[in-house]
Amino acid sequence: MKKHTSLLILSFVLLIIGSIFSIVRAVKKYNKYAPEVDSVVAKLKYAAAVKRAENQAVEDYAASLSDEVRMSQLFLVNIEGNEKFHSVEKTGVLYGKSREGMPLVPGGVLLFSYNVSKDPLETYEFIKTIRDFYLENQNVPPYVAVDQEGGDVNRLRGLTSTLLGQKNIADSLTPERAEQLYSAQARQIRNLGFHLNLAPVVEVENDSNRDFLDTRTFGNLEKVLLYGRIAVESYEKNGIGVVLKHFPGNSSVDPHVGLPKITFEESELANYIKPFEQLLPESSGVLMSHAIMKPVSGGHIEEFEMPACFSHHWVTDVARTQCMFQGIVISDDIFMGALAKNGYPPEEAAVKAINAGVDVIMLSEKRFGHVAKILLEKAETDENFAKEIDRAVKNVIRYKIKAGILLMEEVEEIPKENSESTEENKNNKRKSAGSVKEAEMTVPAFSVRINPNYEDFDLKKFDEDYKSGMAAYN
Repeated sequence: MKKHTSLLILSFVLLIIGSIFSIVRAVKKYNKYAPEVDSVVAKLKYAAAVKRAENQAVEDYAASLSDEVRMSQLFLVNIEGNEKFHSVEKTGVLYGKSREGMPLVPGGVLLFSYNVSKDPLETYEFIKTIRDFYLENQNVPPYVAVDQEGGDVNRLRGLTSTLLGQKNIADSLTPERAEQLYSAQARQIRNLGFHLNLAPVVEVENDSNRDFLDTRTFGNLEKVLLYGRIAVESYEKNGIGVVLKHFPGNSSVDPHVGLPKITFEESELANYIKPFEQLLPESSGVLMSHAIMKPVSGGHIEEFEMPACFSHHWVTDVARTQCMFQGIVISDDIFMGALAKNGYPPEEAAVKAINAGVDVIMLSEKRFGHVAKILLEKAETDENFAKEIDRAVKNVIRYKIKAGILLMEEVEEIPKENSESTEENKNNKRKSAGSVKEAEMTVPAFSVRINPNYEDFDLKKFDEDYKSGMAAYN
């Protein structure tokens, strides 16, 4: 009991420290709105007010979406084809009328090797058809994800520059070469139209996971912290969000066929958690594992008796609070056979994951409507679950703003030459959008909209980055 109390106290202290750092970062971000304020306290208050105005804009945008589009934001789903995108479901499936309605498409799409061409321009054009389809059907464009760890997990093999497995990179490349390798890979992926990479693996190698992870880990704690940070920073600074995995850990049991079970001593926990504590604040996402992870002295506490992605303790108390994470939390594939065999069919797994604090449900199947239908129906009858859905939707919207899919913009001022009544309308508009006075300055109001711009493919730059990535091995 004392150990668990100590963990709670530590989590609270870390939450306070994280809040302070968040406010400091906010002051730097929002300083342009209050450059003449000298008082640090005033700037802190002002930054907090601007942040509230941005949150209001996200909330307003989420509320403007239809139920079908809102629910779709919660899914990351693999798609068909590699030439022109098409949907495989209609919104009617959410209401028991599968052949009716508009196209039902997920908030994020996950591409595998069969979705990409060996020609970079063809891959770019296919990804562009995805965005075009969404816009044509009045939908929020998706983020496009890939599982590009390197080595055995390399969906872009033969398309982008060679990417070795993480163990090989940590054993054979200097940190400088690794940074060159990952940065070049990130620029190529971004040029193709991707936004998110389900990598790197930042689990520390140990006796219980060695067989399963093999070359997918950087190795011991020291190497994971060094090369994991290099990977994270290289991708993120070049426009590709990273998804750290698999939190909080795995054993050598393949989760596709069985549920990994891990018991740990209190002294061993740091090796599992430390890489995530250090790297999650800089990352766009984290992928929860299906492992059942419990302390040796944990007894039969319910939160330790279920897969981590269904556990409020691991998702919210540890990943969110202790690790100070503000990005999107993604479940591992809820169609993995081991879950259903152990009493967690996909529909039940999705509800448990959302309740635990997960934002995005990942599916290996092409259709997600039957799962979304369960979530929608539960949200209509369960107020607390509806709030969890709102939380998840807003987190996905925030990521799409970060990725440039959506734009967060300051609301335009109404020209001063307009009438006095118009000026009054302007002030009322600002107040309704959360505008306040801090240090005698008006906090701007914000709005969110779809980014109308889409970057063209740059073949010359792709070739240059390809060569840079290959040169990292020489």
